[in-house]
Amino acid sequence: MRFTAYASSSSGNLYTVEDGKTSLIIECGVSYREMQRLLPKSPMDYDGCVYSHHHGDHYHPNAVRELTVRGLPPQCGLMFQHGETIGTMQVRSFPVKHDCRAHGYMFRGECGETCVFMVDTFYCPVVPKFSPTIVAIECNYARDLLRPGDSINDRLFASHMSLEQCVKTLQAWDLKATREVHLLHLSDDRSDEKRFVREVQEAIGLPTHSSPKRR
Repeated sequence: MRFTAYASSSSGNLYTVEDGKTSLIIECGVSYREMQRLLPKSPMDYDGCVYSHHHGDHYHPNAVRELTVRGLPPQCGLMFQHGETIGTMQVRSFPVKHDCRAHGYMFRGECGETCVFMVDTFYCPVVPKFSPTIVAIECNYARDLLRPGDSINDRLFASHMSLEQCVKTLQAWDLKATREVHLLHLSDDRSDEKRFVREVQEAIGLPTHSSPKRR
């Protein structure tokens, strides 16, 4: 199984997960033209598109419209609560804590490998009941990098995952079969890419990568 991040920020989110036979788009938070530029193949050559919630950087109106009229309508987490199959990929959603209804995903490929994906959440109330092969998880800010009195702080606490909570979440999971971790949605000015990668990798002992804001 392979997970790839093409855009991961408040200005737009776009990812893919593939199991060798089925390839899915995760999030459609950039314009359709930008999707065409960023993805290695046409968006219409993917088998499906799922998104986590309705904020514009995850559910861009133009991308939604263009994908839908072309026969690849983006599907939301509510449709996958009990586990559905797209091609050879089993897709199961689970609730995460954001400032609106939002979902994370568990993807299981035909080969048996799995990927957990969650972004735009300050806390995950669900512990995956399997050891994921790949983890893609938000790591938006560090508390010591927040500016005192900044008006955005209260929103961050109730909508996005800190470095500290990211580490706690990963340490609570069974990572025996995990081969890599991808950190998503790093803040422009309240994160430190090299530090976040280093601290997460030291905490869990697994190869850790940051995701690009744009490729």
